[in-house]
Amino acid sequence: MGKERRLHIGCGDIILPKPWENLDGREAPGVDHVIQGLDELPFKDNTFDVVYAAHTLEHIPRNEVEKVLREWVRITKPDGIVRLAVPDFESAIKVYKKTGGKIENILGLTVGGQTYDYEYHYCIFDKRALSELMKKCGLTAIHPWAFQRVSHGDYWDYSQGQVHGIPISLNLEGRKARDSKSITGINVYQTWKDK
Repeated sequence: MGKERRLHIGCGDIILPKPWENLDGREAPGVDHVIQGLDELPFKDNTFDVVYAAHTLEHIPRNEVEKVLREWVRITKPDGIVRLAVPDFESAIKVYKKTGGKIENILGLTVGGQTYDYEYHYCIFDKRALSELMKKCGLTAIHPWAFQRVSHGDYWDYSQGQVHGIPISLNLEGRKARDSKSITGINVYQTWKDK
């Protein structure tokens, strides 16, 4: 049994301590892997016990989101965990309604901060669509996770975010199936021309 390896994808300036390896598209102190593009990672199959990405998947164009998530599953060990946090579209609707229909309160949540190249959102997610995509990519036992109950929960990231007192993150994780052929799901993100 080798040492545990965990990968934090899209870390930005949230650097998690060992055994986490921090990966981002920009060089910064504490970033272990600087990689452009998340669809062909330089790791062998079945490398990591846990792969974690907080508010990263929405930055992937919708026609590429399945390929990217499949790549993250590929580098996860069988029975390992892929833990995701994405902006929750249902929460955006709640914030919008609570604030009297002021769109400025959900702009960052729905379209990103747009202050640098990677900070644009291409996808929106709700629990059904993300769960189905996770299944299609080879994950099983998909369920919500709470930041208070994970080792990296002491490090603030958007998985803990709130807007006007409403939690804005959809936090789901799944276990990599040993036999991905038994897993079914759908990808609602394909554009009509690719179906």
